[in-house]
Amino acid sequence: MLTARLWFARLVALYALLIFTFLAYLYVIEPLDHIARFGISASGVPESINFLRAGPGALFMGMAITAAFGLARPRHLVTSLWVIVLFDACVVAVRLFGMAVDGVTELQLSELQDEGVSWLVFVAALVAHPRHESGPGSEA
Repeated sequence: MLTARLWFARLVALYALLIFTFLAYLYVIEPLDHIARFGISASGVPESINFLRAGPGALFMGMAITAAFGLARPRHLVTSLWVIVLFDACVVAVRLFGMAVDGVTELQLSELQDEGVSWLVFVAALVAHPRHESGPGSEA
């Protein structure tokens, strides 16, 4: 049972790696095309495009690296999952704040659903990850 829980946590970290890598790609490589989907346009000056790359693009890249680090260094998988859970909780909270302040659209509800489900999966992986007791005779 512990092995299944560990593999679940690893698969969720892999999911985080893939989704955050994809989002980083969208913001870093094709930021104008990506934001157009939301009815947003940037002026096209280097500062506006670089803002998207250095803001959300860099954050999502950092989250992908966090997930990759947890997969590459199993002793740090729980820490990696904590960071992912906290980051995604902030995304969901800000999405809800924006909906309360700016209004709700179908696209926002769809994004909230995707982000909320991902957050629940990340929390489930964090809870499912087996904990090792530290004490006499254990590997700390």
